[in-house]
Amino acid sequence: MAGDNYIASIDIGTDKIALLAAEKDFDNRLRIIGHNICASDGVRKGVIFSIDSLSRVITKLIKETNKSFDLTPGLFRVNISDAHVTCTDGKGKVSVNEVVTRDDLDAVLASAMAMSTPSNKEKLHIIKKKFTINESVVVDNPLEMEAEVLESKVHIVTVSSASVRNIENCLKQSDLQVDKIVLTSIAKSHAILTQEEKDNGVCIVDIGAGVTSFSVFDEEGIVRSGVISMGGDEVTQEIAFAFDTSFEEAKRLKEFYGVAKSSALKEEKLIDFTQATNKEEHQLSSLQLSEVIEEAYREILLALKNELKHRKLDTIIKSGFVLCGGGAQVISCEELVRDFFTRRVKMGTIHRSRISGLDNILTDYRYTGSIGLLLHEDDLKKDVDVISNGNNGVMGKLKKWTVRNF
Repeated sequence: MAGDNYIASIDIGTDKIALLAAEKDFDNRLRIIGHNICASDGVRKGVIFSIDSLSRVITKLIKETNKSFDLTPGLFRVNISDAHVTCTDGKGKVSVNEVVTRDDLDAVLASAMAMSTPSNKEKLHIIKKKFTINESVVVDNPLEMEAEVLESKVHIVTVSSASVRNIENCLKQSDLQVDKIVLTSIAKSHAILTQEEKDNGVCIVDIGAGVTSFSVFDEEGIVRSGVISMGGDEVTQEIAFAFDTSFEEAKRLKEFYGVAKSSALKEEKLIDFTQATNKEEHQLSSLQLSEVIEEAYREILLALKNELKHRKLDTIIKSGFVLCGGGAQVISCEELVRDFFTRRVKMGTIHRSRISGLDNILTDYRYTGSIGLLLHEDDLKKDVDVISNGNNGVMGKLKKWTVRNF
């Protein structure tokens, strides 16, 4: 059995659930010591609609992991894909007596975080950005610097309280507790984005089965995150509608013969398939299939483009786009996105400077979210007061935020 010095994560998606456990090495590097994956249930478009169904799947997944790796994790980092996510930059400003002290840092960040939220939403992430001294000098850490005025900026991500409660209650029903809840695209950014890419302006795009999540970064840090209520299932559904097939048959056609950009098709051929109405074998051309797939992807990309343009983010993405998620695995998806946005595009791969493990895990796109959850670290640490009422959740009980990491 592994020691107590390990952390666990569970990436809950519309199509699959991926679990990882990792142990910290002597150099503080994570080493994966347990893994498991299974089909999801009770989730639609990234949102839990049946706690009972999902908890049964998770309970079974935990039992199988324990049997295979002799692990009994109870505390998990878990993701969230909330279509109601909102992002705001909070700003704070305080006067300083000669040099910046720890109290000054706490005060200016408390000022920046002082933003009220609606009763049906709560703050999920409060991420430290840059500090400004005397309204002109931008620094990462102003501690002990001479100053008269100190300003700060934080990035505040809020999500639906109901979505958070559903995640907590689902894990609780499986006799598990939530350690951290992390927005899916932010979690995956830890696994596949470099600091240089973030500094130069980059957008991570996670095309999942139910939704497409994105986060944009620049030299100050995270700028914006969002969730588009379309994903790979929409592509599958368009195939099913176009050729009168079942969803399962359409998914097979997409996964085995799908090409996202029709002009990238090397040769046209006939593909056998079964229609839903008469259950008879028919044929379709690979070009026809590709054209349907491309049109569906273009709808997703257009929604993303409009969101980025609306938020005036399209001009800051100088490093281009990094793709991940099952929907991005379709042949020539990378090429289609490059053509659509006329920007640099690449498939995300795990950076191994902070994590090690079996190669087939580190190269499996299905574990990207779980790896990102393991690597997630809060910029702002929080003191948590867990009220003794049987609720083991970690959200909605924050009494005080303090700065500890610089």
